[in-house]
Amino acid sequence: MDDIFETREFLFQFDMREEDFDELVNFEADYNFFFRGEFFPEPALRRIKGVKIALSSEPFPRKIDGKWEYTLDSVRRYLAFRKIRDKSFDYAFHYDLSSMPLFEKDGLVISGEFVFPVALDIYRPAQEEKKWSLFFIGRSSKYREKFFMPLKHQFTFLHIAHGIWGPELVEYINRSKICLNIHAAKEVSWEPRMQMMLACGAFVISEKISPNPYLRSGIDYVEFSDARDLQDKVAYYLTHDKDREEIVENAKCRVREQFDSKRKFVALIDGIIDGRYSIFSTNGPANSFMNALAFIARCFRKL
Repeated sequence: MDDIFETREFLFQFDMREEDFDELVNFEADYNFFFRGEFFPEPALRRIKGVKIALSSEPFPRKIDGKWEYTLDSVRRYLAFRKIRDKSFDYAFHYDLSSMPLFEKDGLVISGEFVFPVALDIYRPAQEEKKWSLFFIGRSSKYREKFFMPLKHQFTFLHIAHGIWGPELVEYINRSKICLNIHAAKEVSWEPRMQMMLACGAFVISEKISPNPYLRSGIDYVEFSDARDLQDKVAYYLTHDKDREEIVENAKCRVREQFDSKRKFVALIDGIIDGRYSIFSTNGPANSFMNALAFIARCFRKL
C-alpha cells in the first residue's frame, strides 16, 4: 500500500525485548497493525503513540450451527491468545465471526471481524505450464495424511510444509492443476490460504470451512465430504478442464470483489476514523469458562 500511505514493516520475533522496538516507536505511525499482538511486550506497546490495532488470524474454537467446533490445537491457541486482555490495544479484530461467541463468553469485547484480504499485486494468476496435478501448502498431520496418502500414490502431488510465501508460493500454485485445503485436525475452520490460492486463479477443492458470506461452495471452490469423495472429485476435475475453468473464473471475480487488501485496509481505517468499531476492552475474566477450556486441554493431553 506504498502508493496510498507511508508504510514500514517491522519483523517480530518472540524473544524480542522492549528496546528492540525502538525503531517502531520512533517511526510514530498514525496506525500500527500487529499480527499475533498477544505476544508483544506491554511496556513497548505503551510507548507507541499511534492507534494500535491487533489482527487475529489463529483458529480458535468456534460455534457453528449451534455446535462448538474445537480441537486441542485450537484450544491451546486460544489459551495463548487470552494474554491480549492485558495489552493496551485500541482495537482487536478476528478473522472468523464463528469465534465471536467464544470471546463473549470470555468477557473480551472484540472490535469486529476482519477477514484477511490478499495483496492482489502479488497473488495473481499467471500462465504457467502445469507441472503438478495437486498442491498443498501446510504442515503435515495424521488427519491430513489420511486424505493425502491415496492421492500421493495416484497423482503428481506437491506438498510443501512451510517456509515459502509471496512470489515463490504463487509460482507453485500457478503450476498446479488443483490446490487442496484440508484442516490440520477434524474441526471445521477457515484458513486464509483459501483466498490466497483463489486469488492466483487456482482451482480449489476444500474441506468444509466456517460459514461466511464471502466464499461460496460450488461456485468459487468445490467442497468434499470425506476421503472417498475427495478422490472422486480430484479424478473428475483433473479430466474436465472446462468445469474447472468456470469455477476458477467465478473465484477470481469474487476475490477482486471481497479480498482486495488495498480496499480492505483503507475501509478498516476509515471505519475506525468514523467510529464504526468498538474499542477493544474486557468485561473481566470469565474464570469458569476458561477453567472448562483448560480442563478440555488437559483431557486431550491424556489422550
